[in-house]
Amino acid sequence: MTYARFLGLFVVLPILFLLVRYRRTLSWRGLAPMGILLVVVYAATSPWDNLAVKWGLWGFDPERIWGIKLGYLPLEEYLFFGLQTLLVGLWAGERLRRVLEAPAKKSAAETPKAREARLDGEEVAS
Repeated sequence: MTYARFLGLFVVLPILFLLVRYRRTLSWRGLAPMGILLVVVYAATSPWDNLAVKWGLWGFDPERIWGIKLGYLPLEEYLFFGLQTLLVGLWAGERLRRVLEAPAKKSAAETPKAREARLDGEEVAS
C-alpha cells in the first residue's frame, strides 16, 4: 500500500466523516485553535523526523511515496503530521464541547422551584 493510499483510507476518510457528522457544530472560531496546534506540531515533529531518517532510524520505500521530499522526509509524511492533527483535533474538540455544554444544559433544565430550593438549602424532588 502506498503512503498516499494509507493517508486516504485511514486519515482523510475519517476526517471527512467527522466533518459531515459535526457540520452543525463546527465553526471557524472553534477551529482557530487548531491552527496554533498545527504550527506546534510541525515545529516539533519536522526536525525530529528529519534527523531520524538522516540517522537511519527509519526510512521510506521509494516505490510507496510520491518522490517529492522536503529535507529527508517525503511530502506524505508532512501531510500525515497535519492530517493526523486535524483528525484528533476534530474528534477531541467535539468531545470537549459536549463535556463543557453538559453542565449548562443540566442547569438550564432545572425548574425555577428546584433552583430556589437549592439556593435555600432545601431538598426538592423535580
